[in-house]
Amino acid sequence: MKPLPHPSCNRKTSRLAIPLFIPALVMILSLASLAKSCTDQDRSSLLQFVAALSDDGGLTGSWENDTDCCKWEGITCSSNQTVTDVSLASRGLQGRISPSLGNLTGLVRLNLSNNQLSGGIPMELLSSSSIIVLDISFNRLKGNLQELRSSTLRPLQILNVSSNLLTGLFPSTTWEVMKSLIALNASNNSFTGQMPAKFCISVPSLALLHLSYNQFSGRIPTGIGNCTMLISLTAGNNNLTGTIPDELFNLTLLEHLSFPNNQLEGSISSISKLTNLVSLDLGGNNLSGTIPVSIGELKRLEELHLDDNGMSGGLPSTLSNCTNLMIIDLKNNSFSGELSNVNFTKFRNLKTLDLLRNDFNGTIPDSIYACSNLTALRQSSNKLHGQLSERIGNLKSLAFLSLVESSISNITGALKILGKCRNLTTLFIGHNFFNEAMPEDDRIDGFENLQVLALNYCSLSGKIPCWLSKFTNLEVLLLYGNQLTGSVPDWINSLKFLFHINLSNNSLTGEIPTALVDMPMLKADKVAPKAFELPVYKSQQRQFRMPVSFSTTLDLGMNNFSGVIPEEIGQLKALISLYLNYNILTGPIPQSICNLANLEALDLSSNHLTGEIPTELNNLHFLSNFNISNNDLEGPIPNTGQISTFPSSSFEGNPKLCGPMLVCHCGSAEAIFSTKQTDDMAVKVIAAIAFGAFFCVGVLYDQMTMQPLQYSCNNRKTEMPHIPLLSVALVLLLFSASPASSCKEEERSSLLGFLDSLFQGSGLSASWQKDTNCCLWEGIICNVDGTVTDISLVSMGLEGHISPSLGNLTGLLKLNLSGNSLSSGLPKELLLSSSITVLDVSFNKLNGEFHELQSTPDSAMKVMNISSNLFTGYFPSTTLESMRNLAALNMSNNSFTGEIPSTICVDKPLFSVLDLSYNQFHGRIPPELGNCSSLTVIKAGQNQLSGTLPAELFNVTSLEHLSFPNNHLQGTLAPEHVGKLRNLIILDLGWNRLNGKIPNSIGQLKRLEELHLDNNNMSGELPPALSNCLNLTTITLNDNNFQGELRHVNFSTLSNLKFLDCRSNKFTGTVPESIYSCSNLIALRLSYNNLHGQFSSGINNLKSLRFLALSHNNFTNITNALQILSKSRALTLLAMGGNFKHETMPDYDKFYGFENLMCLAINQCSLYGHLPNWLAKLKNLRGLLLDNNKLSGPIPTWINSLDHLFYLDISNNNLTGDIPTALMEMPALMSTHSDPIILKFPIYLAPFLQYRATSGLPKMLNLGNNKLTGVIPPKFGGLQALATLNLSFNNLHGEIPQSIGNLTNLQRLHFLSEFNISSNDLEGAVPNGGQFSTFPDSSFSGNPKLCSPTLMHYCASTDAAPVSTISTGQYIDKVIFAMAFGMFFGVGVLYDQMLEKTSLLEFLARLSQDAGLAKLRVPRQALAGRWARQAMAASHRLLLMGMGRHRLQQERDDHQRLQGRISSSLGNLTGLEHLNLSYNFLSGGLPLELLSSRSIIVLDVGFNQSVETRMSCHLQLQPMDSLYRYSTFQATFLRGSLHPQHGRGCGI
Repeated sequence: MKPLPHPSCNRKTSRLAIPLFIPALVMILSLASLAKSCTDQDRSSLLQFVAALSDDGGLTGSWENDTDCCKWEGITCSSNQTVTDVSLASRGLQGRISPSLGNLTGLVRLNLSNNQLSGGIPMELLSSSSIIVLDISFNRLKGNLQELRSSTLRPLQILNVSSNLLTGLFPSTTWEVMKSLIALNASNNSFTGQMPAKFCISVPSLALLHLSYNQFSGRIPTGIGNCTMLISLTAGNNNLTGTIPDELFNLTLLEHLSFPNNQLEGSISSISKLTNLVSLDLGGNNLSGTIPVSIGELKRLEELHLDDNGMSGGLPSTLSNCTNLMIIDLKNNSFSGELSNVNFTKFRNLKTLDLLRNDFNGTIPDSIYACSNLTALRQSSNKLHGQLSERIGNLKSLAFLSLVESSISNITGALKILGKCRNLTTLFIGHNFFNEAMPEDDRIDGFENLQVLALNYCSLSGKIPCWLSKFTNLEVLLLYGNQLTGSVPDWINSLKFLFHINLSNNSLTGEIPTALVDMPMLKADKVAPKAFELPVYKSQQRQFRMPVSFSTTLDLGMNNFSGVIPEEIGQLKALISLYLNYNILTGPIPQSICNLANLEALDLSSNHLTGEIPTELNNLHFLSNFNISNNDLEGPIPNTGQISTFPSSSFEGNPKLCGPMLVCHCGSAEAIFSTKQTDDMAVKVIAAIAFGAFFCVGVLYDQMTMQPLQYSCNNRKTEMPHIPLLSVALVLLLFSASPASSCKEEERSSLLGFLDSLFQGSGLSASWQKDTNCCLWEGIICNVDGTVTDISLVSMGLEGHISPSLGNLTGLLKLNLSGNSLSSGLPKELLLSSSITVLDVSFNKLNGEFHELQSTPDSAMKVMNISSNLFTGYFPSTTLESMRNLAALNMSNNSFTGEIPSTICVDKPLFSVLDLSYNQFHGRIPPELGNCSSLTVIKAGQNQLSGTLPAELFNVTSLEHLSFPNNHLQGTLAPEHVGKLRNLIILDLGWNRLNGKIPNSIGQLKRLEELHLDNNNMSGELPPALSNCLNLTTITLNDNNFQGELRHVNFSTLSNLKFLDCRSNKFTGTVPESIYSCSNLIALRLSYNNLHGQFSSGINNLKSLRFLALSHNNFTNITNALQILSKSRALTLLAMGGNFKHETMPDYDKFYGFENLMCLAINQCSLYGHLPNWLAKLKNLRGLLLDNNKLSGPIPTWINSLDHLFYLDISNNNLTGDIPTALMEMPALMSTHSDPIILKFPIYLAPFLQYRATSGLPKMLNLGNNKLTGVIPPKFGGLQALATLNLSFNNLHGEIPQSIGNLTNLQRLHFLSEFNISSNDLEGAVPNGGQFSTFPDSSFSGNPKLCSPTLMHYCASTDAAPVSTISTGQYIDKVIFAMAFGMFFGVGVLYDQMLEKTSLLEFLARLSQDAGLAKLRVPRQALAGRWARQAMAASHRLLLMGMGRHRLQQERDDHQRLQGRISSSLGNLTGLEHLNLSYNFLSGGLPLELLSSRSIIVLDVGFNQSVETRMSCHLQLQPMDSLYRYSTFQATFLRGSLHPQHGRGCGI
């Protein structure tokens, strides 16, 4: 019989899981006498068994009908020719187990383990009157373990059904007839319900019970205490709750007790009764209390696992009495006190001691150094201190040592001591020795076996030391996060095994040496695997068990390397990741880099690289992380292949680059694609690639558990885990080729029928020729007999219908037509197909209702992706009921309505992925979703779901991704529910109406990486247990009512945290120092709370911090704050307005740093002083907000030295003097182009007006509410890019300069959408033509000497019309222009010109109130009079903003605003780039034609509200997220129409 597997994975143990007497019993039972000849009945039963197999593993070669079955392979008979043993383990058998085996009346032992058998377990085997040993483990058996109804006793003694797919409740009455049972292993299945309470009464002799890796819930039954013979009890990795019952501690024979990874509570005070205990594993629970003193009575104890609980207190001295201990694992608890309380000298057998992440203090006791057999010691992240003792050299067997964050000092002494540990292979000592110097002492030697060295984040100064060259076996070197200088030494290539090098975040200089690109292991194909003694956590809950798990990496980012990237870098064939970002490298991207075929991550951003992007980069098919932003590259971005799949953020900051994903497009025919995307869009693209590979390759049955898709609402960042298998799948997809055999005529005909249904075949007809072999056609794959099995026509530009003829391809397995422009419906022939397993028609324009097929045979469909289309109607529940093999369904980004059906999971045992996001589903979430027991991903965000989260949903313990953002969900997160989802990686419930607290049980979600609870009504303090979610990378809690102090959470445990957003809550106290331990933090926002105090220098530990927003708190000492923050080298956005009230703006030159700062906001602080000169050093500044202070003095002339500054707000100060000429010479305001910078969090400059990229910000100059004097300089007319100009409430005088009012200049200012010069002392006539005629009178009021027909003061009272201020020549030009324009509209020369007029008239006709647009002064026949200068001339804008000429703060006139619906006809204006319909009373929905427009860059429909009802909040947003690949949006403003309760903060 095959040995029963140990119940606890990843645990080393010195004992077998089965007590010694059980194998002995099996051996006795296995003795059989020599066989002679089997009976006919036995032969017939065996032949029936093999006939039921779909794959017999070659048995038929031995099992012949006319031969003696006693001689058949795997068969043993007794002396009377009766079959007693059938042993067919690991034979590759497939199919069902035939009940005929139950007819073998003499069968004693049956072993079918480790095959691929399916179906259920025949009742005949369990009810057999002869079988003693039954082992069917490691198969694919499913269904329930049935109850036996018979009362006849059965002889079964050993039953092993582990590692199958069995489900349902565990039997309770079956065991009443199995009183001889000794060993039962049912682990690694999906049994549910509670553990049987009366089990032990029925089976008194039971010695081994293994129930691990199931879904048992409830408490451990007290009846377990009746199993008095029990020796081994394991039930780990279930959902057990409550305390360990006292009755269990009466099992005094127990040797192995294992309940890890459950939800058990309470203490272990009674553990001393189990005096025979050899292995105790209670890790990964919620146990509390201390380790009892009585632990010392467990004299036989060899393994103690109490890790990952909530235990505390000091270690009892009696632990020293457990002298047989080999493993002590106490990591991730709150144990405290000094380790010297335990006398470790008694642990002569101790091999592993893991004390990671506790609160132990003091020094490392010398007694530990007496544990001569110790191989692994980890004491990282405690409160230890001092220097290392020389006695550590006594640990001759020590191979793994981790002392990270232990406050150790004297690095020189430590290295000399550790060099004597000759067997040391892994050394982690980072986060120690702060600000010491890297020793250069050549006497540091030893380490001859060292393979992994981590000396990271120590702030060490000096150079890379020569003594490292002696570490000839080194494989992984981590020196990042120090202050090392100098060059990379040439001896680096002498380390022949080194394959993972991270030198990032230092100050290294010089060129990239040739030696670095000549390293042997970076050229090798394979790295020899070797296991770590303890798992290494690169991220919490992400274990690396061997060095080879570290990817082959060269990371030189964030240094000062110069020169060119050497051509020899192309020799590093084994590289997986290459990071050269944030250096000063020059020259082109070398062509040889395209030879790195295994590359998955390439970051060359923030250098000075030039030249074009090599098109051969498309050959890097594994590339999933790519960034070349912020260089000086030029030319077109490849618009096909791998590179074209990356978002604009990968290319931004290269002004000379052009491509469909950038504002700068290559040629007028190219569409302008959006740059309003964040870094999370890169995660979406990676997810799309993986998802596409998943859909196109069609994962096998046992590979259906997918990583969750990572595209989310609100552009949240979600770090996508690295998925090498899917990358391989994608490459296989791209390179798979059809066989040479010719296809069948009927299949060629079906394909040509499909081609005929297309309007645009994207060149397919050149390949798809009637008289050729269709197996060689583009996108077609056939099997060996010429049957078409795969059609892959992704992103081919196909237009037209999908022909039903594809349903005639009877061998078609995978059909992928995604990323085209196919329209009409989805043919029912595809849904009825009996062969298609993978169907992907996503990202098309398919429409209509989804077919409901009333009578369908069972479908073969496993994966169906119909996302990002235009489907409508109700959920196709009937159709999906026939898809019993369905594993993944993506229906997102459509317009499905109705409720989510309760039957969606019925008869779908493999169903693991469900995505219903971006639709119009309403109603409650059906509780029946709790029946989807295999579900790993469920997403239904951006719908209209209401009610509470059903309790049943939390029973789906396999869930990894739970996402319901932007709905109307209510209720609380119940503590008893949340803790059940222990596999959860992403939880996204933002933008709902949830209330209550975050439950303390959140700490049980140990795998959680992303937590999104933003924009709800939640309250209370943050639970300390949040610190236990060690894998968290993203926390967004903004816009709630959370309160209390942040220090309740120990952020130092969240070492992977990258994004923390607590904006707009009620947090108090100071910023906790523990936040500054989050060394990977990229974005931190604590704005709009009640925090106070001064900034801590600890913030400089956040080396990766780029986004910091602390606005509107109560911080003080601005001088100290700026001095500290200036050292944050990576910082790009700093917002700290609303603090430092009534302090003085620092005005001296001591502020150095901020070299990468792009946005600075120190507004609303009431600061005194002048505009400081140190601002002139911020050469990368794009946005500067100093408004609402008390700054005085003139505007400095250095302002034009800030070449990138385009958003300047210095309003509401006391600035004086003339407007300087330098202000009109600002380069960024003279150029229409700006480098788009993606922001880590969206920033809010008005309620509901959020910006995710700097390119979305308007180019603005706001000088209002100051004391400026003089005239408006004529040079304002040169600011071509200006979108907003405010000169109001100053002391300006004179006329409005002709340069602004001149028509020619206005054509250069045609994007001007806000203009304010009110409340000055200007005089003369307001120009009455062009752009100025579109602005309301409020833009000019408060200037008594100004005259205009829009003002009360007319220019010459006798004139019926205003006098133009233009010259005669210009007037003639305007007359000619008007005549030409009149002919243009009167004659209707070309169709597309008539279409624009018709479209505008249709828009006007849909309005119930047109605010005077249709009056005679603006007749419909002459729309050019008021609109053409804005919408159809050079501007390509339609500006009908606030037609009543009022702002929100002024009294509105309902008759002076547009009312009615927005006509879809505006989508026909193919040249329209900017559409502004804000500040009106428009209602209804937002036409899809506007969202899918290929020309519109900026769409503003903010602040619209019907008299009776709000404008539709749904706004058809679902296509918008998916249409980034087609549309051109830079910014979309939906202001004032969504969730009014969430607008508390209008700042960053």
